[in-house]
Amino acid sequence: MPRLSALVILLAACATPPVDAPAAPAGDHHAYIWSMGDSTGSDGLLTLDVDTASTTYGQIIGGLLLDTAGTRPHHIERRVHADGQLVANGWMANTSWIFDVHDPAHPVIRSTFRTAGGVMGWAHDFSRLPNGHLLVAFNGGPGAYTGPGGIAELDSAGAVVQSAMATMSDIGDTAATPYVVTPVPGRDRALVGLGEMGMGPEFHYHSVNMIELWSTSPLKPIALVPLPASGNDLGHIATSSIVATANGEIFANTFGCGLYHVSGLDGDTPVATRVFTFPGDIDDASCGVGTTVGNYWIQAVAALPGLIVVDASNPDSVREVSRLTLDSTAFAGAHWVSVNKAGTRLALTGNGSWLVMARFDPATGQVGIDEQFGTHDDSLPGIIVRDTAGRVVHPHGVAWGP
Repeated sequence: MPRLSALVILLAACATPPVDAPAAPAGDHHAYIWSMGDSTGSDGLLTLDVDTASTTYGQIIGGLLLDTAGTRPHHIERRVHADGQLVANGWMANTSWIFDVHDPAHPVIRSTFRTAGGVMGWAHDFSRLPNGHLLVAFNGGPGAYTGPGGIAELDSAGAVVQSAMATMSDIGDTAATPYVVTPVPGRDRALVGLGEMGMGPEFHYHSVNMIELWSTSPLKPIALVPLPASGNDLGHIATSSIVATANGEIFANTFGCGLYHVSGLDGDTPVATRVFTFPGDIDDASCGVGTTVGNYWIQAVAALPGLIVVDASNPDSVREVSRLTLDSTAFAGAHWVSVNKAGTRLALTGNGSWLVMARFDPATGQVGIDEQFGTHDDSLPGIIVRDTAGRVVHPHGVAWGP
């Protein structure tokens, strides 16, 4: 197994060292790694043992390799749905797979989809409605990666229940590109972050600093919510994640490292306010995926690289409580973070083949390395991800589940 270079853990000056978090509860024995093969391998969904009481904790114990490579595995649901299904997107293939993981070591493909009714394509992000149906953010048109996208509600088989384009009178087609989607708790509303996924380094990106408020019954956009600029950075550009905290507040972060509180969601004219700025900027997509545990927002920050945890219990006074900083040579481009059901383990991936597991204390917001997770021949944490044939792969999204 390749060796990783030294790792440094930095906590905020006011923080105390994190306590040992409890073992994952029943129902969170596995995580599913959506990974890209190289020229000698295949893309696929790999099953990781995350049961801390298991003798194979931190090891790949199964999975399903696709019959192709180069699909660019990208977003995946953050956890397995109650029906045992898990949806993941292969960006360059403009294809999404619905996996069945009832047998964790042997996932199977139930169905695939490319478009919603042939009017929108390039699925990027997925969220569940209370009825178990899937809300899908389609980032562009149904064919070539051009034109506006929209939102669709799909049933468990991937059939379209309803859909609507993201176009509105106040934005052009290049801005009508849903990137992430999150239902508003307790209402038939959803928030949709706009921005282009693009097609690689040569793609000419359009700067978008807006999210949309949508009705989910019926499905349609009803209001634009600008992300105001601060005047001295690009923290308002390109929404990356939209997530609710335990107290029902909703926050959105951007690739430009701004964190926004979205208020007024009891009506149909919400407002977004910048409440925190993480280190980094849009040029290197320094801030990737964010998640929440309780009232803590946990941000993957490529500029560290690592994680920053902020206390968002008071949206008017968001403050950093801890951080985890990794060696920048070994752990470049921290991008994806997802959390187990108990809120005690965080899976972190980025550029390269590494996966690091962090411990999290939901009571204090303290974060630290899970030193039990890893198979290196020294004291360094994490794993280099290999597929079921032993070939090194590149993990992107990680979903938790039974």
